[in-house]
Parts: sequence; C-alpha cells; structure tokens
Amino acid sequence: MSPRFYYIDPIGGSDAADGAAESRPRRTQPGAIVNPGDTVLFKRGSIIREVLQTRDGSPGAPITYGAYGTGPDPIFLGSISVGDASQWVQDRPTLWRYTGHIASEVGNLVFNDGASCGTLRWTLEEVREPGDWHYTGIGDACARESDGRQEQKTSTLFLCSQDNPGATYTSIEAVLWGSRRLVGGRCHLIFEHLSFRNSGVHGYQDCGVSQVTIRACDFRHIGGAVWNRELRIRFGNAIEFWDGATDILVEDCTFDDIYDSGVTHQGGENRNIPRRLRFQRNVFERCGMAAYECREPSSEVSFEHNICRNAGCGFSMLGVVGPRQSEIHPMPMGHHIFIWRIDPGTQPGPVYIRHNTFSESPNG
Repeated sequence: MSPRFYYIDPIGGSDAADGAAESRPRRTQPGAIVNPGDTVLFKRGSIIREVLQTRDGSPGAPITYGAYGTGPDPIFLGSISVGDASQWVQDRPTLWRYTGHIASEVGNLVFNDGASCGTLRWTLEEVREPGDWHYTGIGDACARESDGRQEQKTSTLFLCSQDNPGATYTSIEAVLWGSRRLVGGRCHLIFEHLSFRNSGVHGYQDCGVSQVTIRACDFRHIGGAVWNRELRIRFGNAIEFWDGATDILVEDCTFDDIYDSGVTHQGGENRNIPRRLRFQRNVFERCGMAAYECREPSSEVSFEHNICRNAGCGFSMLGVVGPRQSEIHPMPMGHHIFIWRIDPGTQPGPVYIRHNTFSESPNG
C-alpha cells in the first residue's frame, strides 16, 4: 500500500471526507487507520483539546505527524478553560470557587494566554494573594494510580482574586493531570511543527522508544501535578524517555516554563540503557529542575548547540522558599544540566555536553 496523507481541520473538516487533500480534510484524528509510512497533518492555527493519537511506524517507514497551511503551529492542549465568569462564585472577600465541571486533577493555572501562572497553595487557608489557588483533590490522581483505584473524588478549585476571575483575566486555563501526557509513541515516528501545552504531567513520554525524531516542536507550561501531597512534591517533564531509548533526535524545539526537566532519559537503571540520543539546537527557558536531566547510565548521548536560560525560574518556583521540595530535597533545583543516579563504574559510554550557551542559573 502506498503511503497516505491525512489532513485534519478540527473546525472546518468533516469525517465524511477522506482527508487525503487540503481541500477535503477530516475533522477528527484518523487514529488506528494510519499505517507505517503515512503522514498526518493538522491545520495551522488549530487548537486541539485532546491527546495526539499516534501509531508506531516500521523500519524505513516512519509515521510523520506535522502541520499544513499558514499561521501558528497546531496546539495540543491538556487544559480546560475555566474563564467563564458565570461559573465563579464568591465564598468570601477575594476567595472565589469554580462551580463548573473539572474532569481531572488540576496541576496549574495559566492566565491570559500564557502571560502568567497561578501559585499553588497546599491548604485553603494559604490562599491569600491574587493568583493563589487551591484544589481540594491535589495528590489524589497519583495516589489512585499507585493503588489501582478507579474512582475519582469530587473536588473543588478555589482562586484568590479581587474581582470575579472571569472578569479579571482575559483567559484562565486549568492544566489537568488528564492522560498523563499529550503525546506518546514508541517506534519509527517523526513529530514536527506541533505545539504541546498545558499538560499537568508530561508533554511527550513513552517507554522503550526507538527511532523517534521530535523536530521544531514547542513545549510550554508542562508539569505541576502533585506526586506526593504529604511531602508537597510536584513533577512533570516536557520530554521523558522512560526505561531505555535508542536512536533519538530532538532538535530545533522550544521549551518554556517546564516544572521539572526539558528533556530527560530515566527509569532504566542498568537494564535498558539509553543509547544514541541527540539533543541539538533547542532553546530551554525556565526549566524548574534542568534543561537536560541525565538520570541513570546512558551511552552515546550528545547535548550540543542548545541555548539554556533562566534555570529554576517560572511557575515551578512560585510561592516557594528554596530549596524546592523534590525527590532529592534538600538538594536545590534549577540547573542547566543535572546528572545523577550513576554509580561509579556503571556508565557504559560517553555523554557529550558541548557548544551550548548557558545563562541565568542559580545553581549552574
């Protein structure tokens, strides 16, 4: 079968169309009908409030997910709009309660199309300053995932605002735990010219991946979900390769306001060693933990010609007196490069960090 193109226009498309040309786009993602060698293109200017559905390609026949048309890259959002003034009720002066439906745990609030973020407060009593927020179910999603529970508690979002939040801000996005990632996919895949924003946990994440290229993509406001409520630890990476990865390329991407790390490989320990990973010509801005987190042994990894700025800044430090709570507290967060969990004698090959530009980091 010859490779096919699928054009997707979430507003002007129709699922009665075959999607094989720009003039007859589909409305929804093609999902399981995509085969190795095919290309799936989303109309530029689109905003898609769901996960990018992917299938694996095969050797010599990767599946490509990209964009067509003119305008800004298609945006995949892991958030819901909570900016309707009619759905906010004032409980007391400056404290507002959201009455609309929220399907998943809240990990962050993003105001005015990304101009600023809210400050998580761990108790309702701490919600005192404009932008402070509290969600009564924080930490429940991770707890349910750990013990296998399916039921979700009914929880409530509170926000501090002098006036009705729906009138105070031009937009409010509640970033959700959701599907835990905005995009996955394990083998023989190309992602290019796509934007992934407002995911409560990860942007791209999968395990045991190989032959994956992520090129000219955009990751913004990723992470912030609560990993442990008792210890007050949050988490979330823009791109995470879990339990091994081989032949990976991440290039010409932008990472902005990431709770933990921009790019990281982890989870394999000494079993599935990441091999032949290249991170090049990317821009990392405001990564709370690190631009590049090298966790556990790896081989033939290069981090080159990247620009890294303002480590440890952004929403990950809002309302925090350092060092930030983390799995390795009290070690401070906010490094451009963070290498750890590598015991002496276990590193099987080289990791090259060279020709990068680093600026504005409190911890190096």
